Amino acid sequence: MKNRRPLPALFTARAALVLAWAALLSVPAFAGQTHSAVPGGEVRLEGPVKAGQPVKAVFDLKGYALPAGAYAAINVEFTAHPEGAKPEVRPGYPETVMTFDRPGTYSVLLLLNEISKGSCGGVSAKPLLDAELDVDVAP
Repeated sequence: MKNRRPLPALFTARAALVLAWAALLSVPAFAGQTHSAVPGGEVRLEGPVKAGQPVKAVFDLKGYALPAGAYAAINVEFTAHPEGAKPEVRPGYPETVMTFDRPGTYSVLLLLNEISKGSCGGVSAKPLLDAELDVDVAP
């Protein structure tokens, strides 16, 4: 019988639950606006907004730097999109790349959180920016 170590698996499961809970708590109170914990923070789209072409969502935190040991977590959710459309997303910070496979209007919720480990083995999530964008994709 193999010697199994349940403690690392429990820590991983706990960390996943904490991150999921933090993401749920960071959803904006109302759509259609950008909310930023960093003064002046914003997200903008760069590139042609055409079906099949990559578009960059660029997060600009106006000089704010993540503290040592912290990293950025990006969540992208499509709250409305043309029927059957499944946009491809490559999340990243400071740029997230989205490719829309069909023309039409999409509503995109972008969440940027700062994730760091606590001294007692847990994790901490700090919402930095959230935005809901309406994107009109051309053919």
